[in-house]
Amino acid sequence: MRNQIRFMLIFTGVCLGGLYVHEIGHAVFGWVQGIPILPTPAKEYILQPQVDWHQKAWISFGGVMATAMLVIGVLPWYVRAHRPTADAVLAGVLLPTGVYTLRFLLAGRGHDGLEWQEAQSAVGANPSGHAIDLLFLALFLAGCAALAIRGRTSFRWRSLLRVVALALLGLAVVVVVQVGNNAIFDRFFREATTLNVPAGIETK
Repeated sequence: MRNQIRFMLIFTGVCLGGLYVHEIGHAVFGWVQGIPILPTPAKEYILQPQVDWHQKAWISFGGVMATAMLVIGVLPWYVRAHRPTADAVLAGVLLPTGVYTLRFLLAGRGHDGLEWQEAQSAVGANPSGHAIDLLFLALFLAGCAALAIRGRTSFRWRSLLRVVALALLGLAVVVVVQVGNNAIFDRFFREATTLNVPAGIETK
């Protein structure tokens, strides 16, 4: 029982940390451009009324890069780690990536708004394409494979139900943090208007 509680605490803490790392990534790429940004636990706020598409593109890319690099950095550590808590760490890191993947499969785009399109534009990819969706799908599958092999995950019904329960718990944590974050901070900070948005950008 104690080990299960420890696992859940580590999983939840790493998940929350991963969400904030994503927002810090946004902020850093804004700060470098001289744009004031406040990173909160589940959203970044641009503290100026307007921002150009090209500036916003790099801000969006910063969050994508931070999340991807976190997963890429943890995976080799996990393969070498022999600690029981390693499974909880990798599962927590994978959760945001899994949420993006789930949304991609269900809604056709891993992130709402224009964040993925902006990030793809920053690196010269088709803004309306799915390069980032496919990146996170690949990272999520790689992480799941590592958990299945290294963590010796059983494919019995009881083990599968535990995995589903963990995923649902993680999804609930993400939703609660996102909704709570917006309820607290949206009243104080207005969303910046993005200027010079290219024609034909799809919001779905």
